Amino acid sequence: MGYIVYGILALILGLLWWQNGSLKDELKEQHSINLLVTKANEKWQDEIEKLNLEFSKGLESLSELKSKKEVERVYVKEVSSNTNSCIDAINGVYERLWHQRGDNNTSASSSAKDTKAAISAK
Repeated sequence: MGYIVYGILALILGLLWWQNGSLKDELKEQHSINLLVTKANEKWQDEIEKLNLEFSKGLESLSELKSKKEVERVYVKEVSSNTNSCIDAINGVYERLWHQRGDNNTSASSSAKDTKAAISAK
């Protein structure tokens, strides 16, 4: 009877030892999968940070464009309310646009002034 008990205990210990080995293999697999997932998450975080940065730059650009448009609207309103004719308002807008352009091209600048003088003379 003692040999049967020892045999059963030996069988149980053998099964536990075999299961321990398979669990170690599964643990190694899970560890490698976790490393891959961690790397993927880090890449996603980097991409999300880049997108957030680009989004904030886009919002800043839109804000700048909106403020520039508001300045232009105010300028046109001031020109049109301070003058008596539509031609003067249009000339004011053209003058403002040429100032914004920076007058890099002197021939274009002089021709614009000539055009402005011709329109004003009419």
